[in-house]
Order: sequence, then structure tokens, then C-alpha cells
Amino acid sequence: VSSPAAMRQSRLISQRALSASRGAGPAPARREFHFASSAYVSCFGGLPIADGAKLRADTIDYLDRFDPQAWYTDPVTTLVKGERLEAGQLSTTVDAFGRENGSVRNGTQEEVDAVIRHAQTFETKRDWRTEIRAVEAVMLGEHAAALIGNQALDFSKQDGVTEIEESVQANLVEQRLNDQLLAAEDAGQVVINRSPAIVACVSNFTNFLDLCRKTLRNIELGVPAIVLSRGNTTQHMFRWVQLLQAEMKNQGVDPGLVTYAACALPEQQRLMAALPESNVYITCSREVAARVKHLHPSTIASTGGAHTL
Repeated sequence: VSSPAAMRQSRLISQRALSASRGAGPAPARREFHFASSAYVSCFGGLPIADGAKLRADTIDYLDRFDPQAWYTDPVTTLVKGERLEAGQLSTTVDAFGRENGSVRNGTQEEVDAVIRHAQTFETKRDWRTEIRAVEAVMLGEHAAALIGNQALDFSKQDGVTEIEESVQANLVEQRLNDQLLAAEDAGQVVINRSPAIVACVSNFTNFLDLCRKTLRNIELGVPAIVLSRGNTTQHMFRWVQLLQAEMKNQGVDPGLVTYAACALPEQQRLMAALPESNVYITCSREVAARVKHLHPSTIASTGGAHTL
């Protein structure tokens, strides 16, 4: 982690570079919300160490017991308020290498309409931190082997063990950042946009980026999340949504906070168009990010690594 002085120096260099590129005077002295402040720096340090050996052993056991038919008999489908919408036609899913690995029911137009209605009308309380962090502990503890194993089955080459090891550390930092964000809202310094967060999943780092950073951190502050299906490798993120919703129920969390939209790209685009105030969170190439941002200006994209924080 860079020191506050180094961060300030880097920002000054960026400001001067921006000023030079514009041919204007000095850039205004401006800092985004509390970045590089002492409060920001205080969120780092004192982080847990995951038991990597146990994660590996538990994942191997999970894979040894996995039934490949499970992803056929329990198809990917749209989930709204914990309920399955299953009017869509059944088709097959594929893994990262185009190999068939399960079934999916892409939502009908009427089912996508139901997702849109829910997203436009849903209201809930603004602070679910206690319940969601209890859910998170179970997801990255009891269910860690399933998260890693499902990703390995669907994507084949991602190091899911290291991903979980990094997640348990990064998540604690980001929980602390969220604590400060909610306190700032309480103090009238910021207003959190609670339009639904649209989560466009990445194929190879979904357990951290999509489950933790884009979904859990939003829903714990009362921002609903809509998780979008993928054209490939959609099985493993649907499975973490299922696990998440089950643990949310166990903690008494409003099921309307998490929606899974299993639908084709044109219907996903229609969903985005219906929610112009929502942020789309996507991890992708610069080219894809540019196309998505053209369609939906409120897009936050990571285009060079796992940095959608």
C-alpha cells in the first residue's frame, strides 16, 4: 500500500499531466471521496490468512463427489425474490472451451419484464451489514470448496484457491470502506445511489469480483443487485447466486436484494435501458467496455485487471 504522501504526489503528477494535455492552467485541487486520506489508509492492515491447504483438500473432495447431471436436472434460470421463473425454453450451457455442461432456461420477454418491474419498484432498508457479513462468512467458509470447485468445472484454469485467499483479505478492507461510506451518508456528506447494481459477471474471477465486490458490498448497503447470465461459463455464477440466496434466507435477508437474470444479450440490453440510473459493473476488455458504456453510460469497468473497487 502506498503511503499517503506518495498517493498525494501521484495525484499531483496526474493533475499536472491532465492540465498539460488540455493546454490549460493548473487543474483544480480536487480529490474523489476520501481516497488517499488517513481514513482510507486506516482500512488496510490486520488481515486474516486463509487456510490454503484446507481449501485445496476440501475442493478436491467436492470435485470427487460432484454429479455432472446436477447442472442438467437443476437448470440455470431467472430468479426474482427467491422464486424461479421457468417459462423459457430449455437449452444447453457450455464451459470456457465450448463443451456442453448443463442446461439453462433463458427468460421470456414477460419474465424479463418481471425483472424490470421488480427492479423499478423494490425498496428495502439501507443497512444490511450485520446479516450480509454473516452470510459472507458462510459463503467463504462452509461453501468455499463449492465456489472453487464449480469455477474449476466451468472455467478449468482459474486458481480458485488463491482467489479465495485474496478475497478474505480484500473483503475485510472493503467492509471497512463501506462502514466509512455509510457513516458519511449518515453525516450528510454523500448520498448512496440505491438504484439496482447490474452485475455483468466475468468468467474467471467471479467468486471475488462478482460475488464479493460487486454483489455483497452493494447489497449490504441496501443496493439491490441484478446478476446477469453469460453466454458461456454461466453455470458457476448461477450456483453462487443459489447458495447466496439460501444463506440470505437463513439470515432473514430480504430475497428481493438479489436477482438472477438468465436471458439473451438483447434482453439484457433492454434491461439496462430500463434502468438508466443503475450502475453496470463489468470486468472485460477495453473494447467491450467501450461498447457497453456507449449503450449504458453509467458503467464502471475494469479493463486491465481486477480493479473495479
